[in-house]
Amino acid sequence: MKKILVPYDFSPFAESALELALEINEQSNGEITLVHIIEYPMGDTFHVTGEVTLDDSMDQLFTLQLIKKAKNDLQEILNKHSEQNVTYEVLMGNAFKGIASQIEAYSPDLIVMGTKGATGLAEILVGSNAEKVVRTAKCPVVTVHQKHQVKAINNIVFPTDLDVEAGSVLEKFKDFQHLVGAKIHLLHVETLHDPVSDDMAREALEKLANDHKLTNFEIHVTRGIETDQAVMNFAQEMNADMIALATHSHRGLLHLFLGSVAEDIVNHSKMPVWTMSQK
Repeated sequence: MKKILVPYDFSPFAESALELALEINEQSNGEITLVHIIEYPMGDTFHVTGEVTLDDSMDQLFTLQLIKKAKNDLQEILNKHSEQNVTYEVLMGNAFKGIASQIEAYSPDLIVMGTKGATGLAEILVGSNAEKVVRTAKCPVVTVHQKHQVKAINNIVFPTDLDVEAGSVLEKFKDFQHLVGAKIHLLHVETLHDPVSDDMAREALEKLANDHKLTNFEIHVTRGIETDQAVMNFAQEMNADMIALATHSHRGLLHLFLGSVAEDIVNHSKMPVWTMSQK
């Protein structure tokens, strides 16, 4: 995890993400790039170099002031953490498009971002930027709602539907597990739509662990009506410190009809969530 990307909007959620990223970076000895987006009603997101062409002189002056303030505030963060390799980018336009463009350009090994989640109608119609990043990013994403310390991450719940393709994500997750030194709790949730006997589920989880040479792990099987809620309930009951899981990255109508357990957990979990697309 040599390259960490942190979307940063100066909110308490973003600050929590930055603090976690800094702790991770201390151990991986890499670099962090902060991405700050000044949202502006224009079609495309672009880099800000200090010169912005706008038709209205008042708009131009106001925008330049926003850019200057953002750069000054970000530079203060860099000065505060001068012992680490931290840089920043300022962009204008749509927040998600800006984050996506930086992911494409930067090719990070890890994205750490804060999220306040989304509920009700907002969740259905809009969703959070974190949810969109989780769905589209090609690298692991850690989302946080509040402050968490890396040294406090000791038990991580890794739910799986026993899909063989999820093994590639588990293999990648081992890097994070070794970095923080946590125990993995492999979990299968039996639902009405996925009836699997306890013995079969445990056998499949044992095989998954052996195939990927897992160490420091335990196997669990639980039941629930909704997978996402069952996972969060299990994690809370065992006082877990993080949830990690693969996402199917469905889009379009398939995503609308099937939804995503990972995105639901990102929106509602109070503990950090590590996700990675199976694709």
